[in-house]
Amino acid sequence: MTNLPADGDYARAVLSIFKARSLRARQSLSLSEVRAAFLLKNMGRDADFEAALQFATSRGWLAIALDWIRLTPPGAEEMQTLPAFG
Repeated sequence: MTNLPADGDYARAVLSIFKARSLRARQSLSLSEVRAAFLLKNMGRDADFEAALQFATSRGWLAIALDWIRLTPPGAEEMQTLPAFG
């Protein structure tokens, strides 16, 4: 699957969910919780969420295992470039 330019924006939207919860590297959220927040906050559609996860994992920002999404150290660094979540 080809990454589209917007996939990076969607991936950063997912990182903003971690930032809003003040999570740090190596902390996790459930996949269903992140998906629900992404859709509830109108960050994109379900297909956009899947593209975001693929983009973020390919960059090493997130790791997914057993229905959990873990914020990695590179993801925590990228998350710091995001504006404050309000």
